[in-house]
Amino acid sequence: MSATSSAVNVQRLRGMTPGKYVKTSLDLVILAILNGTPMYGYKIMAFIHKEFGILLSPGSLYPLLHLLEEELLIESRDEGGKKVYEATNKGRTRFQNAFTMFKTSMNQLENFVKRNGKDSLNDS
Repeated sequence: MSATSSAVNVQRLRGMTPGKYVKTSLDLVILAILNGTPMYGYKIMAFIHKEFGILLSPGSLYPLLHLLEEELLIESRDEGGKKVYEATNKGRTRFQNAFTMFKTSMNQLENFVKRNGKDSLNDS
């Protein structure tokens, strides 16, 4: 790896925050939230803000909720003038499978870094 590409990779890593990782996996986060507790959109946004410090806009959340609903992973119902979302059986299964894959990937990444990244981790 050249010094230039290494510097670019370091710059890219410096810009990564926990919030970026959460936003990348927002569908998984929403399925986890709705796995056992029905919620309306604003409450989902508030929950994500409380847990991760991320302020989602309605323009970010609702299109994803509609997509998850189209894929039959969540369903909604009107309750007191608000749309309440809940994971379906298919959504709960998808969440379990995705979370298992996520844990496996994180274990593989951790093992890789332990084997190959020791020197570069000590340079930081």
